[in-house]
Amino acid sequence: MDDTVFLNMVKTTVENHGCTIVDVDLENHVLNLDGPDEAVEACALAIANLVDGMPRPS
Repeated sequence: MDDTVFLNMVKTTVENHGCTIVDVDLENHVLNLDGPDEAVEACALAIANLVDGMPRPS
């Protein structure tokens, strides 16, 4: 999966949880999110589940 597809999936996940993306650092695998604490927590868990389901490069 290329970075554009991944970022679109992350953006959709973030918006569905009522958060916004503040900053993205693809090199270091860091996403900074903004929103209510409960929403950010739910969003982070959803993103972790998304990443866990991604195919690994061979």
